[in-house]
Amino acid sequence: MWKASPLEVRSVISGFKWTYASVALQGILKLAALMVLARLLTPRDFGLLGFALLCTNIVERIGQGGIGPAIVQVEAPSRDIITTAWWMSVSLGALSMILVSFAAQQCAVFFGEAELATIVRALSIGCLLEGIVAIPEALLQRDLRFKAIMVADNISYFVAMVGVCIVLALSGWGVWSLVIAQIVLKAVKLALVLAVAPTCQGGNVSWAHVRHLATMGFGFSLGRLLNFFSLQGDNFIVGRVLGTEALGLYNRAYQLMTLPAMYVGQVFERVMFPAMARRQSDKHRVGAEFLMALEAITLVALPAGVVMFILGREIILVIFGERWIGIVPVFSVLSFGVFFRTAYKCSDTVVRSLGAVFHYAGRQALYAALVIGGAWCGAILSGVPGVAWGVVGAVAINYVSMTRLSTRLLGISVHKVVRAHFVGLWSSAAVALVLSVVSDSLRANSAHPFIVLIEAGLISGVVWILSLLCATLVVPFGCMRRVRDYLVARVHLANRYSPDNP
Repeated sequence: MWKASPLEVRSVISGFKWTYASVALQGILKLAALMVLARLLTPRDFGLLGFALLCTNIVERIGQGGIGPAIVQVEAPSRDIITTAWWMSVSLGALSMILVSFAAQQCAVFFGEAELATIVRALSIGCLLEGIVAIPEALLQRDLRFKAIMVADNISYFVAMVGVCIVLALSGWGVWSLVIAQIVLKAVKLALVLAVAPTCQGGNVSWAHVRHLATMGFGFSLGRLLNFFSLQGDNFIVGRVLGTEALGLYNRAYQLMTLPAMYVGQVFERVMFPAMARRQSDKHRVGAEFLMALEAITLVALPAGVVMFILGREIILVIFGERWIGIVPVFSVLSFGVFFRTAYKCSDTVVRSLGAVFHYAGRQALYAALVIGGAWCGAILSGVPGVAWGVVGAVAINYVSMTRLSTRLLGISVHKVVRAHFVGLWSSAAVALVLSVVSDSLRANSAHPFIVLIEAGLISGVVWILSLLCATLVVPFGCMRRVRDYLVARVHLANRYSPDNP
């Protein structure tokens, strides 16, 4: 039976703190950058970048070969394995850069945008940078050194988006402000990671290790490629069927929808993937952590979706401005997918940490097919809102499919998984009821959208906290039991050391 050492427990807890701090800070920076750039750039600028990233990211997913995740998943990688992995990753990154450069003109012809060829060629250097940084970053992640990853992520994002992108956008560079910022972000992150990561040199390149990493990496790479199609298939359909400006509008709405996934699901994925991979043989322990994480994510993601649906108009007006008011219906539809888009990270992490990469790839293939099919049907029937409905349906089915796979791999009953959703449903219902009344009252009094957003948001936050406190009194399992036990222990401790208690 696997048993965690106190040092590893502290490392995981520290990892959650630093990763959440990183994601929260980057989320704030991203939101601030979105608010500024939405007023400086046009939907067409964002649409052109979206097309270019579709072309480059697909080659990146294939070119990396899944070598980084394979190094994290290996229980005890030797120096020879690490060195072999690094040379494989750099070589594949260079090859990817060359392929993207040659394919740039074809991408421009396919999407009908002549300017796209130059943009794609410029972004192709990112493939090489990703190939160089993949293994050093994987080693940091494996060693649970999340503080170093946080520093690299946030400094690079700040330099690229605030120091470069906004400055260039103010100077009238248009879409090129976004393109140059993408390259700067990856270059700065590479320099910071290499400065603190363990060296990847010193070992011997072994063909036996190449075959092992290629086999394991192929499963990860296939899953990542299919995951790319599931995450970007809707963008492809919108851009191809509805045009560049429609893609820019849809991208902004989708990016807002994924913020809870970034704040919550991404934190769990980054920290728990290496931690669960270390103890993959103890499925009972991994199963308990999976249920706790699912309940905690449900407590946040479900109410967040409710808030986004009810306050969608105010959110768009405050963040993007009047120019983007047309995406309110799309954002309202996408808000139904907030929970599913966030919570599926639990199952995704469990499946990959157990090494079930081909099971994972199969589910991602189904997910990609559903996204592309749903987006295509939606685009034909009712434009961008139809695409949003198709994507939400695909995300929901993927959540059910991945959760079912995780329960099968871990031997968990469906009843326990259903039970993990109870408190989240209760808190969401409470927030929905109060928020609907408050927001309608404020709008009836012609309150400014910013005032509606702040006041209604604060009230919904108070209702959410009160609903969780009520749940601690009546729910005898999961997170609420842990919270209740903690509060009881704190009260007993306070009474014990009270001046009135001799």
